[in-house]
Amino acid sequence: MDKRKISNTCFIVSIVLFAVAMIHQEWTEKDSNTTTTAQQNNVKNIIFIIGDGMGPNQMSLVPTPNNFERSQSIGFSKTYSASHRVTDSAAGGTALACGVKTRNGMLGMNADSVPVNSIMYELSQSGFATGEVASCRITHATPAAFYAHQPNREMDAEILQDLCKYGPDVFVAGGNKLLVADSLVQAGYQVIYNLDTMATIESGKVACILAKEDMPTSPFRGDTIAQSVKQALRLLEKNEKGFFLMIEGSQIDWAGHGNEGERLRAEMADIDRVIGVCMDYADANPGTLVFITADHETGGLSLPGEDLTPTFSTGQHSGVHVPFYAYGTGADKLTGIHENTDFKALLLSLVNR
Repeated sequence: MDKRKISNTCFIVSIVLFAVAMIHQEWTEKDSNTTTTAQQNNVKNIIFIIGDGMGPNQMSLVPTPNNFERSQSIGFSKTYSASHRVTDSAAGGTALACGVKTRNGMLGMNADSVPVNSIMYELSQSGFATGEVASCRITHATPAAFYAHQPNREMDAEILQDLCKYGPDVFVAGGNKLLVADSLVQAGYQVIYNLDTMATIESGKVACILAKEDMPTSPFRGDTIAQSVKQALRLLEKNEKGFFLMIEGSQIDWAGHGNEGERLRAEMADIDRVIGVCMDYADANPGTLVFITADHETGGLSLPGEDLTPTFSTGQHSGVHVPFYAYGTGADKLTGIHENTDFKALLLSLVNR
């Protein structure tokens, strides 16, 4: 074979080897990317805790050590709404649930009154079990933001209709004065009125209604919220795909509106107990992410003096950033300063749907 043919043959072989190497590298990178994506999307259960009205100073009312301090990641959330620099709970709840800014007073809609799906609804459509626990009535602004689509948070009859259509599989809250048991039964719920009965239920949709309107204040309701969370977790974890549970510490907000320092201290102690229950659950059940934040701060709280006496500058909401905390699987992906609309997409990106 002459030198020219040898040279051409070597060139062709080099091209073939280069092409084979590139194909191998591409497939290796694909496999690596697939593995990385699978590792990131390994959150099975999301526990989403909202302390209504809970700013950074509210957390400081909880004696150390506390369960907030167990958090593995922290950050801050911007709370303004589409219509106001200071949000209300409807717009704040909608931002957290649906990932959109809306006008104060609106639920599950964007600022142009177009319905938007919540993270709870989207996960339910992917086969996840869903639940809510709140110390207020189930049709109140924050819990309603996860299932209702109404232009006004005061539209209780319409919100109840949305609850029957789009509500969670399991809920524990108040509101018996407004709820129509027959409508809930027609929607497939087992309607019960105490946690002892709930403990006997093994499957199906459950509406556990514990008060005529809102639940008693802390400490008069004892550990009702923590026990409600345990019962909800017991039922939701039966779903092999996973679950989403929203928990609201509703009355932190009301203590702030009323400038009631000791009541606020008691409500914060209660949400800390609930956080502990959820973090312990995450420890025992890998794949669980606990995410804690607020819709806004209430009361303009400060804590001057050695005794940290709660001192309020307003009886209304304030526009300050609120903290968020994360614990468990995927917690390291949640940090920094975010719009409150970011969390829906961030949490969904961590779930293998």
